This record gives sequence, C-alpha cells and structure tokens, in this order.
Amino acid sequence: MKNHLPLCSVIGALCGLPSLAQAWQPGTYPVAPARMISSGFAVNNQSRNDVIAFWQAVYQASEGAQTRMSWTGNYIGNDGTTSPEFVEDVQRRINYFRAMCGVPSVVALNTGSTVLIDATDKFKPPTSTIKSTASQNAALMTIRNYNASTGTDSALSHDPASNLLGWSQSAWNANSHGNFAFGLCGPNAITEYFIERIAASITTSSWNSLVGHRRWCLFPGSTDFATGDQPGTSASRPPTNNLYVLQKPAELVEPLNQVFVAYPAPGFFPVSLNSPFWSVSRKGANFSSATVTMTDQSGASLPVTAVQKSNSFGDPAITWSVGTAAGVIAVASDKTFNVQVSGITGVGIPTSFSYSVTLFNPDQLTSNQELTGPASIASNDSGKYTFTRPEGAEALQVGAFLQNSTAWKEDAESATVAQVIDGTDPSYPLVTTPSSYAGFGSVVGAKAFHLTFPTSYDLIKRGVPAQSFELDRDIIAKTGATLKFTFRRGYMTTTSTLNVEVSADGGVTWTVLGAPITGKSNTNFDLAVTSVSSALTASSTPLRIRFRYFTNGGAIYTNDAAPKLPTGIFLDEITTTNCDWLEQKKLTDLSAKETKFYFKKFTAGATLVNGAKWQLRLRTQLGGKWFPFGPPKAVTITAP
Repeated sequence: MKNHLPLCSVIGALCGLPSLAQAWQPGTYPVAPARMISSGFAVNNQSRNDVIAFWQAVYQASEGAQTRMSWTGNYIGNDGTTSPEFVEDVQRRINYFRAMCGVPSVVALNTGSTVLIDATDKFKPPTSTIKSTASQNAALMTIRNYNASTGTDSALSHDPASNLLGWSQSAWNANSHGNFAFGLCGPNAITEYFIERIAASITTSSWNSLVGHRRWCLFPGSTDFATGDQPGTSASRPPTNNLYVLQKPAELVEPLNQVFVAYPAPGFFPVSLNSPFWSVSRKGANFSSATVTMTDQSGASLPVTAVQKSNSFGDPAITWSVGTAAGVIAVASDKTFNVQVSGITGVGIPTSFSYSVTLFNPDQLTSNQELTGPASIASNDSGKYTFTRPEGAEALQVGAFLQNSTAWKEDAESATVAQVIDGTDPSYPLVTTPSSYAGFGSVVGAKAFHLTFPTSYDLIKRGVPAQSFELDRDIIAKTGATLKFTFRRGYMTTTSTLNVEVSADGGVTWTVLGAPITGKSNTNFDLAVTSVSSALTASSTPLRIRFRYFTNGGAIYTNDAAPKLPTGIFLDEITTTNCDWLEQKKLTDLSAKETKFYFKKFTAGATLVNGAKWQLRLRTQLGGKWFPFGPPKAVTITAP
C-alpha cells in the first residue's frame, strides 16, 4: 500500500456511525436463493461458540466465490467485470475481519463512487473515473505484464510505468491508492491482506512487516472500497486482485468510540487466520517509545522481534514478529497468548494496552455434549437422558445408533451403494474401471476406488490439491480389530503418498494408521495387487477412516495431463475384522433450549429388542453447521 500520510491528519470533521440494525445474529439465516448479508456484523470475541458461529456463517459464506465470479474480460485488453454476487463475497470477507477486530463492519464495495485524486499524484485520470473501473484496469494490467519464464512482474508497483501493457491513468490511480495481490483474487486476496503471511514470493512487499495492507483494510473510518479481479487460467497466468482502499473525505465516518485495534484480535481467534506479524493501532496514539512483551498460557516469555513503529498506512501502529510459537496456523487444542504494549503516549490515550488472544480451530467444538442417563432400559420402557446445552446452540439433535456386528465390504462395484464420502476433485470419478486405462488391469473386481492428482497447480489452493475419500461408517474397534484393503499403484512418483488415517473425534483431527504407501517408481506401475492389514486400537469411541493422497513436492502424474493413463493409486476390498459399526436409525430434532431427551421406540427409529446395543449421541448446530456428534452413551436393551 502506498505510503500516504495518515488519513486522520487530513480528513477534517466527520459524521456519525451508520446504523447497525441489520447486524447478523446466530441462528438467523437467509432462505435460499438469498445469501448471507455482507455488512453490519457484530461478534462476541470472548465467546468461543459465538466466534465459531460467526466463522461458519459469515467467513465460510464467501468461500467458493470463484464459482460465482462470472468474469467477462479477456487477456488481450478487455478488463471485463465480475458478478454482483462475487463482489458481495469480497465485501462480506472484508467486513468479517473488521467485525472480528472491533471496527465498524460497514464497508461497501463497487458502489459507483469515483476515484481519489491527490494533488501530489503523478497521473490524474478524469474525475469521473469509477473506483471499480480503475481497480479492474489495474487487476488486468498486473497479469498482462507477468513474465512466467522469469517469475517477474513490473506492474507490481504503486507507481507502475506508463509503458506497461494495459497501463492507463486509472490503473495507475488504483495501484497508487490500493492494495494489490498476485496469485489470489476475491475473498482469498482479502484474507492474505490481513494475514500478511507470505514470506518469499512475488507477492511479498517491503511493507508486509508493517502490515500496511491490513491496516488500510482495518482503518476504522473507511466506508467505500472497490475490488478489481481476474480469475487466471493456470500457474503461468494466475489470478490477481486490486483493492481500492484510500478514501475521499466525504467517505470517511468517525467511529463513536476510538479503541485499540489489534490483529489477531483479543479473545478467541481462528488459528488459520493467524499472522507472523502482530499489530496494534489507534488514532492519536504515539508508539515511538512503546515496548511489547508476550507470554504463553503458562506465563513463559515469548520472543518479540522486528518491532516497528509506523504513522503511515492509516492510524499509528506498532508491529512485531511473534516467531514460531505464537505464529502457528494450526492447533490441536486452544492456545492462549498474552500481550502487553507499554509506553504509549498521546492526548487521552491509555499508556498501556494488555490483552489475550486464544488461537483455536473453529471446526472443533469443545462444549460438553455428553448425555447422562441409564445404561440400560427395558424394551417396553423409555429412558430419560439429560445434557448441558452448549452455549449459543442454534439447534440440537440426538442420533440413535444401533451397534451392528454384520460384516461389510466396500468393493467399489456400485458407486451408488458404496458408503463413502467423496473428497476428490470433480474432474475425475472416484469409482472407476482400472482395466480401461492403457496397459493397466483390474485390482480385484471390475471397479476400484481411484485417487489421483487432478492438476499440477490449483488456482484456488495455490498448489497440488490433496485427494481423499472417507468411509461413511462409525466403527467400534474391539480387541484384535484390523482394517484391511487391497491396492495397486498406477503411475505414482516416489514423492506421492497415500496415508490411511483414523479419527476419534468425528473427523476434526486425523492420525496416520500403518505405514504410508509411497510411489514405487517414476516410470512404472504395479503389476500385482498388494493386500494391507493394519491394527486398530480397541475403543468404545467410534472411529472414522479415510484414505488421503498427497504430495510434498517434486514431479507428479496428473489426470489432466494424462487422462487415459492409470495415474495415482487404485484401492478395493476395504473391510474390517473384530469391529462393530453404528447404524444410524433416527435423528431427533430438539429445540435449542432443550436439556433432555427420551429414548424409546419412537425416538430410536426401530423396535427395541432385548439384548440389542445402542449408542445415543448429541450434536450441535452453530453458524448453520452441524458439528460432529459428542461422546456416545451406550444403552443396552433388556427384557420387559
């Protein structure tokens, strides 16, 4: 972002804050085809479940934006436009972050407002130039000047030269007054502006450590941004974004209450949005003599390095590098970090600011979902089971599962019968006929499960997307339990790996089961089938099992490069021994305020037979998402 003077020094008198009457509330969702609102949010960062609901309902509503982009341009000079739905996705993502950080989440995008023209600007487009037009100009200029052979792009500048392809005064204005991203567009670019995590690539700038992109996005008085985007076509022509962030005086609205703005924000914060550079800013604050100290949840001191103070990029700020301990992007359990900024000066400004950040996985519900009640009931009776309602629950369900010992086998012969959850790319089928590939043959039967890399570079994931499928069964492993399957490797390089993984928490976390299967050769495939048997640890906790195919780098075979060849790995005859499995018979809906459940024939969904074993499990909805079932309550049916 251009090193402008802080806007607060030039904007003059400002008006009051717009109404937040439309603020999102947990449990309030639009009816399709309507979509989640994109501004006016409020979230309680001190409530773990409220932050979970906010993440699931609002952040996730902008995922998949590329499918709604509908870009109308081309790469020979037509900037094109994007759909209103896509622009709304970008707007929602910006306002999500602003709400999380406690500043007004009322920014609007592509409103038709005209560009800001500073007296010092080197180039001045017509005053009637629309911000969104300028941003779209800039996004296309960026990709048209990318040299894929050298990995350089002379358009990645806040002062792009006038001899560049697609240069215009409006494109120059957008780059001068905006953030820009290379390799990302839309909501993904917005997330990267806040994280400032990119360490070494063409998108890195000298002011990532000053978090300039983030600070302009979080400038409290901002109300009117614009986004320009193009989707890209490949690794040689990736997506780009230009986000117009500087405001004209009339577009600035002074918040009623000035506060310290921290990132990551105090309270519960999704760990995937963490940054190696933390920051605190505030209007009127002087951080020139300020110091930062950090401790972890045990009170141990943490390193604070690369401390910088800046009065550019919006409000005055102090930024620092947190190192590996606090810079994590994944956690198995919640981790809290304590921050104290001392030595702050300024009229009416507190001399210190202390806060705590708890980094957590918003897909992991830690609320108690345990059911309490009798371990057995008579077949002609009912049992009362109670539970503690999770905070903020929007809806509750109790699943009644019959513990079943009948044998099963996933042999892939019928894709419609297989009890699996397909996590593969839609560009190729999970269930295929191995003998249809040139020079290959069958695994066991005519069909097999197939995992291969769809492409060498995914524009959204920015790399090779892992492929997987999950057995849609909850498995109870008894003494001597094993998982068995057969496989045959196709063209699968030595840097490609298949892991069999097991989860005891409904798929939130996974551990590797048995030895990973790596590629045999870069040039050959298996001529024979291999059988595998891996021991499962006995447990009354239901287990989930998945097969995940991934690479850590190096050469790979892909389906799009060789669709007629047997790339990847083929699996079949998946089964278990010494295991029961849970057959879901019925889900009973409960009101969000309920704290009890009655188990009987009606809520079981089947006749209660003497000697039968059941498991009852509670699950909770937050942010429109149903979380994994809680711990099972085993119930045995006895004679009347």
